[in-house]
Amino acid sequence: MQRQKLILQLLQEGMPQGAICAEVQCSKSTVSRLKQKAGDTGRSIGELLQLPDDEFVTIFGVRETTGTTDPRKEELLRMMPEIMRRLGQKHAHMQYVYDDYYSKECPEGYKYTQFKKYVKEYRERHDYSYHNTYEPGKEWQIDFAGDALWLTDRKTGERQKLVVLVCVMPYSNLPFMMAMPKATTEWFYHGLNKGLEFMGALPAVAKSDNMKQWVTKSDRYSPSFSEANESWCAYYGIEPTACRVRRPRDKGPAEGAVNQLYKYVYPRIEGETWYSLDAINGRILELLNEYCSLPYKGSTRWEIFEKYEKPQMKPLPSTMYRFRYRKEVKLTATYHVCVGAERHMYSVPFKYVGQKVKVFWDVEHVEVFVGTERVARHDRSMVPYGHSTKAEHMPEKHKAWEQAKEVNAATLTEWAARIGPSVKWAVEHILTHTTFPQQAYGRCSGVLALAKKYGRSRLEHVCAMIRESSGMASYGSIRNMLRNNRDIGDSFGGSYSRIPHNDNVRGASAYTSVTEKEEKGGCHE
Repeated sequence: MQRQKLILQLLQEGMPQGAICAEVQCSKSTVSRLKQKAGDTGRSIGELLQLPDDEFVTIFGVRETTGTTDPRKEELLRMMPEIMRRLGQKHAHMQYVYDDYYSKECPEGYKYTQFKKYVKEYRERHDYSYHNTYEPGKEWQIDFAGDALWLTDRKTGERQKLVVLVCVMPYSNLPFMMAMPKATTEWFYHGLNKGLEFMGALPAVAKSDNMKQWVTKSDRYSPSFSEANESWCAYYGIEPTACRVRRPRDKGPAEGAVNQLYKYVYPRIEGETWYSLDAINGRILELLNEYCSLPYKGSTRWEIFEKYEKPQMKPLPSTMYRFRYRKEVKLTATYHVCVGAERHMYSVPFKYVGQKVKVFWDVEHVEVFVGTERVARHDRSMVPYGHSTKAEHMPEKHKAWEQAKEVNAATLTEWAARIGPSVKWAVEHILTHTTFPQQAYGRCSGVLALAKKYGRSRLEHVCAMIRESSGMASYGSIRNMLRNNRDIGDSFGGSYSRIPHNDNVRGASAYTSVTEKEEKGGCHE
């Protein structure tokens, strides 16, 4: 329209048509047609230039010439709603929809390349998105990243898959990220607590999709939240909300934060091997602080959050919410309770065997109560079918057995040296002359136990006698000498017979009378 008005203005000024064509960059036919239409109206050019735009367009508007409509395109446009519905199904893609639906329903239609082109154009023209405006400090969005991280077992080299929780404050785009072994309810709310601690403040609203840890029944207007969700939100005074089903744009900032962390955090972590959950989360936290300190909207994410969002948020409580499982069991003779899907066993003082105890646990601690008294507390272990036992919970006999299992050659030698050098020699001799270590440990423990029954000085004396006489120590010989009092009255210089003492064996005194008779009477043939 502006171009047409410029042509009319130049005609009014008397400029030749050739000059007008050069000035406006148009053909002579365009100028002639416009001049003829102006003359047909019976009005002056000045009057025409003063007309409203809509009336001017009615008089001078040129109908665009359109080519013949391709019937294949008309048919494709007719089928487009069904094509878009099929593309929206899970795991569907362009090639599949083309082969499974379009090529069968419209065999004379476009080939795949043109089909893909027109579908893409249709999607772009009909793909509308609403721009949400977020208030500072109000909403906190929660999501799980689709790509996993991995933990490696130091002993076996086996890799364990980790799920990744991502949360974000949309106004400042401040993200939080944490790796967890599972996405179970206990781990989910533990991760949310860590996210709140990362920010150091509480939002007014927390928004997630319809994951089962958050929502038990989806509804566009009134979703039913889980019991754990209601408890967590009530503790902090946070209002829970949920996205519509299959509407990820309802939490677009969280989806965007996941993609940004894919680019910044993941490349710096995936090339490294991680052996503990604390180590990988420590590295993630370090990278998060780096990312949030990068330039963003003329400042940084941390600065925007601290300046505009945190002042609008509530402070953290003195103690964080703890999502805990609980059960009541009768303590069996093993004085251990079983906890979690990993079936790990935790000790309880043995004196409560036969009584009912209450067990509470979360991802960090396991606590056992008898009545209102807490009688045991353990750090949570995720080792499947393992045992966490404290020595103070065990009976004396069990403690002794545990100590016996922990004994080794160095310990036995050290204990023997405290008694005396000869006992140390005896223990070392038994250790080096016994084929199987466990047998040697048992025999040495027997030797050391003789000190409690017969005294240290007698044990040292006997070992010294054996060392001087035969140089061959054994538990049996040492025990027999002490039992038969062979060390009493002997000195280190005395002889030592390897024949054990027996009251039924006659000595030289039994033959004295016979010898005397032979000497008096002489020898008789």
